[in-house]
Amino acid sequence: MSIDTSTVLVCDSSEHLDGDQNTPPTLPTSPVAYGNATDPVSASKLNETTATTATTDVRLIKEKQPPLGDPLEAESATTLCAELDAPFPNATGVAVKSDAASITNSDEPSDLKANEDDAAAAESMISEQKKWVARDMAHHGRDYTEESRIPSELQNRVTTDVRIQEFLEKSPIYDEAKQLWVGFEEASQLLAEGANLREVMFNIITAILEEWGVTLYGRRKLRKAHNLKLFHETKFFCGYSSPDFVIEARGPSFQLPEQGDLGFSNITTCITVDSPGSGTCFKDIFERHAVFARQIFAHQPNRRFVRTCCIDQEGTAWYHFDRSGLYENFAGFYNEDPHNFIRLILGLGSLDEGIIGLDTSIRWRLDREGRKVTGTVTVVDDETKISKKYKMACVEPTFRKSSIYGAGTVVWVVEDPESGEEVLIKDYWRGDGEEWVSECRNLRAARGLDGVVQMIFCEEDRCQTKDFAGYWVYDSQYVNFIHSRMVMEKYGDHLFNFSSEKQLLCAVRDAIAGHRNLVTKAGILQRDVAWRNILFGKSEAKPGNRGILIDLDLALPISSIKPVCTAVVRMVRLEYNSIRLTSLRKGHPQFCSIATLFNAISHSRDRRRLPHDYLDDLEAGFYTIATIMYELDGPGIYLDPLPEFVIQWLDSAIGLFVENLHFKRKFFLSEESIDPKEYIAPFWSEASRNLLEKYYIFTREMAQVKEDIRRDCESEEAREKLQVLLVEPAVWQNYDRVMNFFDVALMELDRAQEERPNPTTQGTKRKAAYATVEDQLAPQGNRARRLKLESSGEEVI
Repeated sequence: MSIDTSTVLVCDSSEHLDGDQNTPPTLPTSPVAYGNATDPVSASKLNETTATTATTDVRLIKEKQPPLGDPLEAESATTLCAELDAPFPNATGVAVKSDAASITNSDEPSDLKANEDDAAAAESMISEQKKWVARDMAHHGRDYTEESRIPSELQNRVTTDVRIQEFLEKSPIYDEAKQLWVGFEEASQLLAEGANLREVMFNIITAILEEWGVTLYGRRKLRKAHNLKLFHETKFFCGYSSPDFVIEARGPSFQLPEQGDLGFSNITTCITVDSPGSGTCFKDIFERHAVFARQIFAHQPNRRFVRTCCIDQEGTAWYHFDRSGLYENFAGFYNEDPHNFIRLILGLGSLDEGIIGLDTSIRWRLDREGRKVTGTVTVVDDETKISKKYKMACVEPTFRKSSIYGAGTVVWVVEDPESGEEVLIKDYWRGDGEEWVSECRNLRAARGLDGVVQMIFCEEDRCQTKDFAGYWVYDSQYVNFIHSRMVMEKYGDHLFNFSSEKQLLCAVRDAIAGHRNLVTKAGILQRDVAWRNILFGKSEAKPGNRGILIDLDLALPISSIKPVCTAVVRMVRLEYNSIRLTSLRKGHPQFCSIATLFNAISHSRDRRRLPHDYLDDLEAGFYTIATIMYELDGPGIYLDPLPEFVIQWLDSAIGLFVENLHFKRKFFLSEESIDPKEYIAPFWSEASRNLLEKYYIFTREMAQVKEDIRRDCESEEAREKLQVLLVEPAVWQNYDRVMNFFDVALMELDRAQEERPNPTTQGTKRKAAYATVEDQLAPQGNRARRLKLESSGEEVI
């Protein structure tokens, strides 16, 4: 079998000893020579020899490897370089000579190192970063007990007590006689005079990683990062972070960052050292680690969880982040319990990607510069039990949610290995409870329905957060999340990327018809209608499939919807830092109906709460088409400036639910109706303007009926009115009314096009001109407001 020598598969090897996953069976335990174990190194000598241990770049050690087979099938072998005699390239692509004299410490000053930033600007950046994790931190567990605890799987999977004891007895970094790590006073177990905690810990952790062989061939390496810039994702740009230490990694889930040779894309964890007298408060440390974890999730899309740790003069705290939220625990005093400390460090830098929180069913192949070039996602179908490996069409996901807590949705474009057609794979997490129904079940019920996304394969219950959340599962506020994976047909872009007026109206019309199919034929309510959740159909799609309704993760069987708890928007109030936070469980607030917003702000026992029904989703459909006509003055052309009315609407969706509800009540329930055509951008035809006006009148009528029912909810007459709206003839009639608005508008567009032989703007297809990288970093006007609105939803969906 021929091998492409321009690429190389880098993968971990977990086939080690049963009790010690991190020890290669045939390799030396450490490339660093230590002195006699009975002659411990003094603290001063330890600091003097920092450079020796810190600069040992084991990536340059040449070890002959077995020949490579097919890289994507050789996942169990540790293969590092296709041409072993060639020098290893660094981050800039310049070959590094293997001559030891030429080795330089990559942690010395370079173009990545932080310059002396203005203190006020740095503080502002950190403050902005903390805002992004505020809602994540609301879902927070804590367990500080006298008992020293580490994640349960690290107790037996990373190493054995015998192996640890052997290391402590022979290593010069630990004084077995005094039962102390070198650099600490015997009497107080505090830092020795003149010793630097950061340097002491750097040498201890380095010695642990090297002793267990994880640093060989550069697979793992402790790096100082306190004076480096680890840049954040550019989607919602918030600068960079500089943790004290990181564990650099090479393997099938890691790649070099876009800038420099170290970033959140090629590390397993972040470690901070809280030096004596720093005055850093506990909350600031935790927030900082939450920022780290969020970035690791963002740059490593196959992450199931992230763990980090903070070391101070007396002990070690570790932090666990997954879709259930954030959890912190105390690993103990490293001088009193070195066994737990060693296990924690080995767990944070393990060669077993499952132990460090990665999904090993997603794999990549890297080129010689350490960048991902191809990848695969493996799916085992629940129904047929068939395992299929799909090749990625792009090594990065086409969509992902950035927040830590919640669904954590990631969508991949892949190729079907049999047909060669592109399909989508969606990974997401759902809550474990009656309020959550698996999207797999909803999609099974939707098979064969026009206007609704179609599923091919599904893994409904892949894993659960309680499997790796440790002791947090016993917390009364803990919510278990279950991971699902679905293979679905691939459709077109979302509505904001329309190419013609007719294309948009056809798509929304068929998506509404698909919504009706779900309600009347499958007995399911989608409950999250928004422009992002409607896609254009496949090329040459026939009527009925020109628009596709997607995202059924919020959908529920109509029979299970209860009046008291099933609104798309659900308000959760939690006290954190003396600030009352309000967060959505799920949904797009801009498109929530008046009824669902009322449910969100009312008490759970308020009798005026009405069950979510199809009329709420039809109201969301009005908001969907209206926001496009208000914000876009043609394909990809944002209207700027926006009318003040539209600005108020968008700003209310970013703000509190009360403001959003107040705006929509004024829009639909005021005594005098508002002319919705007044705010439509000039691009749109008279046919579309008339459509929006008719849709507004219908939505206003239904909203007023439901408002009257709510106000008189105790009466028999009100209950009868509600039932009249929900019986099947009324359901079909209301859907027909709305779809007729679109049918009439489409006929008017066709008639106008026939009368106009050389149309200019009508129906013209143009690629949506979205922001450049520079625009994304500094968006202006309407684009900035839209980005802010999307980012607000990103945090809570």
